[in-house]
Formats: sequence, structure tokens, C-alpha cells
Amino acid sequence: MRFALNTRRLLALLVAGLAGSVAAAPLTVAVSRSPHSLPVLVALSEGLFEAEGLTVKAIEAPSGRRCLKLMAEGQADLGTAADTAIAFESFERTDFSVIATFSSTSSDVELVTRRSAGIKAARDLVGKRVGVVKGTSAQYFLDTFLLNNDVDPKNVLQVAIQPEGALDAMAAGQVDAVAVFQPFAYAAAHSPRVDGVVLSESGDYKQTFNLVVQTSVLKARRPDLERFLKAIHRANEFIHAQPRRAEAIFVNRLGVEPGFARWSMQRTHAELSLDEALLRTLQSQANWAVREGYAAGRKPADYRTLVDAAPLRAVLPNAVGLPR
Repeated sequence: MRFALNTRRLLALLVAGLAGSVAAAPLTVAVSRSPHSLPVLVALSEGLFEAEGLTVKAIEAPSGRRCLKLMAEGQADLGTAADTAIAFESFERTDFSVIATFSSTSSDVELVTRRSAGIKAARDLVGKRVGVVKGTSAQYFLDTFLLNNDVDPKNVLQVAIQPEGALDAMAAGQVDAVAVFQPFAYAAAHSPRVDGVVLSESGDYKQTFNLVVQTSVLKARRPDLERFLKAIHRANEFIHAQPRRAEAIFVNRLGVEPGFARWSMQRTHAELSLDEALLRTLQSQANWAVREGYAAGRKPADYRTLVDAAPLRAVLPNAVGLPR
């Protein structure tokens, strides 16, 4: 009898141990080297994931589009991405879900020109070479800016660049201007290598930065994703309560100047949310991509099926503005 009880106890301990091992399996997150990824960077630096019982491995990438590619290649379980990158990715695949917006800003993308190029208004861009990161918020912003100023985007030579190459392209005279997101726009505008002038910034375009998860991971590890969101919520609270320490993390993790870190933090709202505005933005961007020929012959996804509010609703019910 005692042998049977001991055996059952041993089996229970083994099962508990195995369950703990599954729960402790690392989550790999692809993190854009964007200032708006600060909540994730704070959670990593301050041990907030560990405090929630998670082991999180981070892979850094220069853009949200690259983060989504790392997910598609199976190198990451989840990633950070701006709304435009998600809209473009949805034309290629739909095996992912947005589980939360974690920050937003109206100052992420800027159009920076070389002063020597003589570009003072949108109409001066006709026939000019503008470096742009294709398939990202930078391209959406550039086209929208041109159209709002009665300039046909087809009359501007859009040169594909990588975000980290924006400054070099301007300094080498390969382009007359760049439409690029932070921190690369700030670098292009303030570097002594380029006599840069900010022609326009995103302004009315409120850009969101989101957590995107592979569908298979969402199904298999929902409790871990809820813990991930709890850590991000704590990181956002940390940013608001201790801005100086958050700024130091910003500077150390991204290798940027303190002045830029302060400038960016003042223009970024760090808060978890999920609402109809995101769906409208994704739909608008997808329609633009089709209309302008960037997704010719393809139809936009039903973005309601690419958003899963359940994990965030379990953590912060009031942060969700979507119907059940």
C-alpha cells in the first residue's frame, strides 16, 4: 500500500515537473530596433518577464517587417511590428495574430532631405530620388504625403533602401531625400555627414506598434502569452513612473543619444490596447497597397480574423475595445 502511495506521489511529482518544464520553455521574440519597442526592452532589462515566470529570448531586427520575416522563418514565436508592416505581411500569409498594441506615436516617420537638393515643398520632389523602406510605414507615409499635396507618387523616383542604410545613402549622394522611421530619421536629420532638413513628419498619421504571434504559438502557449502581456503592462508602468531609468535603458539598448531618447519618449504613448481603430488602419493601408499596385491581383485579408483579443482581455479587460 505504502509502495503504491509512494509511486503515485512520484508520478505526480514527475507530471508537475514536466508541466513546469513546458511552462518554462523559452519564448523567442523578434524585437524591432525602434524606440517604440521600449516597453519590450524595459521588460527584458528589468527582469519583468522572469518575474512572471517566463524565459524570453530576444532577436533584434532593424524593422517590424524583418521581425515578421523571422517569425515566418520559424526563428521567432512572436514579434513587434508597426501596423503597415502587418498589412503588407497579410498579403503573403495569415498564420499570425495581433494580440495587442503596446505603443503609439505620430512622430515615427520623417521625410528628410539634403539641403543642397533644394527641396522645400512636396512639389519639389517630382523627378527626385527618395530613399524609402518598401512595404513599411515609411512607404505608406511617403505616398500619403505626396497624394495629400497633389503629387503623383509615380512622378517621384522611389529608391529601395534598408533603414540602417538611410544615412549612408544620403551622405553618398545616392538619394536626394529619405522617408524613414526612427531612429534612422533622426540620425539622417542630425548627422554632420548630411546637411539634413526635415520636410515633413507623420503628423496626423497615428502609428501603432503591436505584438504579433504565430498562430501555432497562440494555440499552444496562451497562458505564457498572457504572462508576456502582464510583463509588458508592468514595463509601461515603469516607463511612466521612472522615465529617467527608462531613458537609460533606451540609450543603452539602442545605442542612441540621450537627446533623441528624450525626444522620442515625449512623443510616444506606451499603453496596452486593442480596438477598432487598428482594424480600420490595417484595412485602409491594405486598400492603399492594392490601389497603388503594391499588392496587385491580391485581396486584403479580413483583419477581424487576424486579431485575437482573448489574451489581452484576460489580463486587462478594459484595454480591449473590440466586440467578443
